Amino acid sequence: MKIGIFGGSFNPVHYGHLRTCEELLEKASLDKIIFIPTNITSNKHETAINSNSRFEMVKMAITSNNKFEVSDIEIKRGGVSFSYNTIQELKEIHHGDDLFFIIGFEAFTEIKNWKESNLLFEMTNFIIISRGLDIKTKYENLTSVLKYIPESIHNKIDIDVSRDRLIIYPENISIFLLEVTRLDISSTKIRNNFKKKLSNRFLLPNETIEYIIRSGIYL
Repeated sequence: MKIGIFGGSFNPVHYGHLRTCEELLEKASLDKIIFIPTNITSNKHETAINSNSRFEMVKMAITSNNKFEVSDIEIKRGGVSFSYNTIQELKEIHHGDDLFFIIGFEAFTEIKNWKESNLLFEMTNFIIISRGLDIKTKYENLTSVLKYIPESIHNKIDIDVSRDRLIIYPENISIFLLEVTRLDISSTKIRNNFKKKLSNRFLLPNETIEYIIRSGIYL
């Protein structure tokens, strides 16, 4: 199976997340995508408070798509959530399947600073989400990704323009750069709307809105 791994705070999950994954199922021919809410992110130092609530919100939001799943693997592990540990664990669970780590372009630009980032490029394929780069050709787009990859890997990389990807040999790891619809929805804005008692309709699923109102987690 080809399995997408989509991690994030999901604080809360919204249609920007859901639409992106809906498009990636088709564009990358994925069999399913697993949403993984973080416990504490290493870069944002967000509190683990409401980690179970964030898990429940994702669970509610994805019920209409049988190719979406949610995992509490990082919440159960506790502490700061590192992608290296998560991918390592998922490779054991999904032995024999191809994993595709889904990441936004902006987050990818910081990947050299991540824990064991060089090893990540030996463990999993990548799907980098592009919402429009100001570069003219596919080759230039893919070349722009190279500078964010650890230098020790550069001599193992080929560019496959026909499939919008870089290939790392001999591991045969693919790094795709795929464009998705730009939905400028902010979790921070949504939380502020709840605090100010403003409408969040059409920004996230109604079931999620009702859960937030009932639980009062953002009030």
